Amino acid sequence: MIRIATLMMIALLIPAGAAPAQDQPRVSPEVLKQIRAACSADIKKLCAGVQPGGGRILQCMRSHQTEISTDCQTALANAKAQQ
Repeated sequence: MIRIATLMMIALLIPAGAAPAQDQPRVSPEVLKQIRAACSADIKKLCAGVQPGGGRILQCMRSHQTEISTDCQTALANAKAQQ
């Protein structure tokens, strides 16, 4: 579940209509580790009843964007800055 959650959080960094994932710059393993550590609790808390797949977790996290923890927001901002 954490791996899916990490991928969903990375997807939050890609604006709508962006190029396919293979054209996107990669985030370093260290930044992914930070996102995983900072955001997994948010996903569990805010999207606990959401079944992974089909962009459902991404949609849930976007709908709760103002409720995401400061640590998760910081990790996402660091990842975005790296791109």
